[in-house]
Amino acid sequence: MRLIVPGLLLALVLPLSAAHAATAEQAARQLRQFLDGVPGLGPGYAVVVVDRDRQLLGYTRGERNAASGEPLTMHTPMYIASQTKSYIGLLAHLLDRRGVLRLDGTLADHWPQLRLPGGVDPAAWTLADLLNHRVPLSADALTTLDAYIGAPDPALYPQLLGTLASARPAGFDYDNLGYTIYAAILQQRTGRSWRDWLRDELFVPLRMGDTAARTSAFDPAQLAYNHQWLGPEQGWRVVAPKPDAIMHAAGGMMTSPRDLGRWLRLQLGGAAPAGFDAVAVEAAHAIGVQLDRGARNAYELPCVGYAFGWNVCDFEGHTLYIHGGSYTGARSMMAFSPDLGVGIGVFANADNATGWLTSRTVVQYFQYLVDHPDAASWAATRQRVYPQRVAGQLADQRTRQAQVRAQPLWQGWAWHPDGAARAAYAGRFRGERLPVEALVAEGADGLRLRIGVLERGLQPAAVDLFGAQAGPLDAAEPLRFQRGADGRVLGFEFDGERYVRIPAAEG
Repeated sequence: MRLIVPGLLLALVLPLSAAHAATAEQAARQLRQFLDGVPGLGPGYAVVVVDRDRQLLGYTRGERNAASGEPLTMHTPMYIASQTKSYIGLLAHLLDRRGVLRLDGTLADHWPQLRLPGGVDPAAWTLADLLNHRVPLSADALTTLDAYIGAPDPALYPQLLGTLASARPAGFDYDNLGYTIYAAILQQRTGRSWRDWLRDELFVPLRMGDTAARTSAFDPAQLAYNHQWLGPEQGWRVVAPKPDAIMHAAGGMMTSPRDLGRWLRLQLGGAAPAGFDAVAVEAAHAIGVQLDRGARNAYELPCVGYAFGWNVCDFEGHTLYIHGGSYTGARSMMAFSPDLGVGIGVFANADNATGWLTSRTVVQYFQYLVDHPDAASWAATRQRVYPQRVAGQLADQRTRQAQVRAQPLWQGWAWHPDGAARAAYAGRFRGERLPVEALVAEGADGLRLRIGVLERGLQPAAVDLFGAQAGPLDAAEPLRFQRGADGRVLGFEFDGERYVRIPAAEG
């Protein structure tokens, strides 16, 4: 097969024979040497490798928080973003087999009142379809609400889908929406949150004491904080862990490298606790939707299907279940191969080209395991290229910022209002479509916007136009205020949504 590293021209790799494969332990030792040779890797990086019975490698490097200097350990809870989906996928099979929430139930079974746009029939799509990204719906405003602002009341989901969703072409399309819909149905059906179900059905019986779907479950000092690299002059920007309000069912878990190793051993058929339904694990590995092998994906591997939170791919003739996770200041990835009998999890508490490196770490291990003839040369190339990719990513982000700031819509950033002029924009606003309130208020550096847990600084550009910016590497997003005939500010538009001023009398 052809493995492609973006930005490099590499030779075609010929099919391999497994006759001289390394042992899993030998491959783990080689991977440790590879990781030790990656320059500038930080603030923290962790890797766990397991077979079905034991941990083969527990590698930690650097700090869990660059501000405190505290070390990253095998017990440090780290945010894993979209890898949460595989845990929800297994939970769904456990509850299906017990008759708590059937996977063959349809959207119409649970929400008879649901009306979807574009002729999408709620009776035609099941909960299993939701968890395999098959339901032909998209709702960017709703997924943004869950991931960045604050999850809505699950009881509002039918109404929100009716107003915020749109039909998309049929077929597989990876998204968060199906998992958050499933979680809303689960809570309405059982009266219990998906977080509590995960804790009681998975985390407690599997003795995953460093794992939770709420950041508030941990002492903040013990958590891995996320980081963004601002360059040699400014160093690391520390990003606090996600608050509970935006820990959602498609991306809302903290787990440690040690606990992820236990999770992977379960996938490999390792010993499960007494009474645990191991058949559900196998059921969650069944492909729910077939994929085009030639389609490009983040893993640079030919993938044939998606199975309840796992991409099912091929590595040199071996089946590989794999899934990654990404969020501001964090990247992670995990994979296991049933026929090779090993699993690997990789964590980075920074996003400085670590999306590339976490996936390359996974592939590097499996190249060592099958004695790939080019494994050593690929390792050297990856070690050499990583600092170049970090510098290139930062340069690209700065270029993107400059390009956005130079757009004509900003009118040269020539408006510089005083405090009295800025005060006209301050106040509380209510979303027209979203069930949220927004606050615009004066901060230490000018006006700031807050919607739920989302915060943005507002830089004046032109009268009634501000550039909303989350962090120093983010490009400005337009926020436009609207006025009435009397000249008073009535509301604003931001990220495709409109917010209307709440009269002072309602305050």
